[in-house]
Amino acid sequence: MTVTGHRIIRAFRPTEEDYQALSVSQRLVYPEYPFSPAEMRHEDETWDHKKFFMRRWVLEADGEIVGWAQVHHSRHSFVADTYWSDLEVVPAARRRGHGTALYEQILDTVRQRAGRRLRSGTKESMSEGVAFLLARGFTESKRDWESRLPLRDFAFGRFAGARERVEREGIRISTLRDELTRDPDAARKAFDLNEEVHWDVPSSDPPTPGNFDTWRKRALEGPNALLEAYFLAVDKDGRYVGVSELERSAEDPTFLWQGITGTARAARGKGIAMALKLETVRYAKERGFDHIKTWNDQRNRRMLSINEALGFVKQPAWIQFAKDL
Repeated sequence: MTVTGHRIIRAFRPTEEDYQALSVSQRLVYPEYPFSPAEMRHEDETWDHKKFFMRRWVLEADGEIVGWAQVHHSRHSFVADTYWSDLEVVPAARRRGHGTALYEQILDTVRQRAGRRLRSGTKESMSEGVAFLLARGFTESKRDWESRLPLRDFAFGRFAGARERVEREGIRISTLRDELTRDPDAARKAFDLNEEVHWDVPSSDPPTPGNFDTWRKRALEGPNALLEAYFLAVDKDGRYVGVSELERSAEDPTFLWQGITGTARAARGKGIAMALKLETVRYAKERGFDHIKTWNDQRNRRMLSINEALGFVKQPAWIQFAKDL
């Protein structure tokens, strides 16, 4: 525990009170990206602490939690001496040194572990966050477009024949929920496809093979899981050759998160990704959601072109920063 004046930095406790405080802080800092205590707890419970480091702190001022920070490895692109950092201070408590105190806690921890690189990020429209990182020696390393698809006036007629095109190739469109009822290997096959697609997503560091049990707990059992909106393309031999999935927000029922979309390498060029994305749009629109949110690396032109054709509207980019220690 670190105590300075009326400021206390202490280890995060996995209690309902601390999870609730983090959820409130997240909503105050990023009101368009809320996460419930249940979502945060589930994410923590699926973290493999034997493989990947993580440490989290909260900052109390006058007895109230007004900020938090964490430092961790990336489990999707693990590099032993590279650490990712997250830091938030609620707007009403800024410009009092809280962010600097939390950052120094992160920096001390990484240096104690002989870390050589620290990564972080923020939205380009959040000027305070950008300035905070630049002032501490971070430099931009990549950008991701956030895009949103308004659903109310979406016109499916522009894409007539997309599903029929893939069906003529002997490919049927299904959902993971339906596949689980007919194929005992459905979960493993979905995981294997996710792994192949994940390997081709642009990343700052090389991708790391995933763990089936962890994936199953997050994708099939988590509070965001929507198995009926986890769309799959299945070829005539029963192989899964395409995926596009949606996830619910536990805190905001007006939108859906877009999870991974991709096609097996051997099946590309057949319109599978577009057909699957249209299924996600149909699912969301028919159930009255307002929009879908997605993110794509700005180098991922193949996926960006599909989203642009569908009518996704680009938002301010999310900037990833890096600092060599």
